[in-house]
Amino acid sequence: MFELLSYPLLATGLGLGLLHAFDADHIMAVSALANDEKKTKAITRYASMWAIGHGSVLLLMGGVAILFGLAFPAALSEWAEYFVGVMLIALGAYSLRSLLKQRLHINIHSHGDIHHAHYVVKESSHHDHRPIFVGVAHGAAGSAPALALLPAINHQSAVSTLLYLVIFSFGVLTSMTIFGTLLAYAQKGMGRIHTHLVDTFRAAISIATIFLGFYWVAG
Repeated sequence: MFELLSYPLLATGLGLGLLHAFDADHIMAVSALANDEKKTKAITRYASMWAIGHGSVLLLMGGVAILFGLAFPAALSEWAEYFVGVMLIALGAYSLRSLLKQRLHINIHSHGDIHHAHYVVKESSHHDHRPIFVGVAHGAAGSAPALALLPAINHQSAVSTLLYLVIFSFGVLTSMTIFGTLLAYAQKGMGRIHTHLVDTFRAAISIATIFLGFYWVAG
């Protein structure tokens, strides 16, 4: 069965997956999701969870297409794309609101003539499933690159097709995990320079995500 696999097609799937992760809407969504986080591991985890959600729905759609020979209607992808735009606006607005709330929520401690101010930072939550849900939405909306080669693969075997989707999803996971790690270290480096630099960067990410969302909806 495995001798029927087409390695050039699998290599193409891996390459498409590695590139697909860096679509603008993917990058902005993951950046906005991780905007409240300060720890490197937490930001990397957010990126990986997004990729898992993306890959899960893609494998589900591909499996249905293979087993039942069903083609998903174009309207489904169009509505998913519209939802992604609305979701980007919501993510950017939530991220910006969290940043502003964090900036305004300052505890002032007076000790004579000395005043201390510090920001109250939200603790990282291991039970935040937002990245998975966002990844699922992106997987449903942006499945075209992965599903485009299915007709060419289907004449070989179902195993070849599923393996192609797995490798595509692995490429997405790899690229997004690397991006999450780089994002975390970039914010850490900016924090060493000046705290306000990180806040400015986070605000820029939030605003850019909102604008991208409006552009997505309009398009």
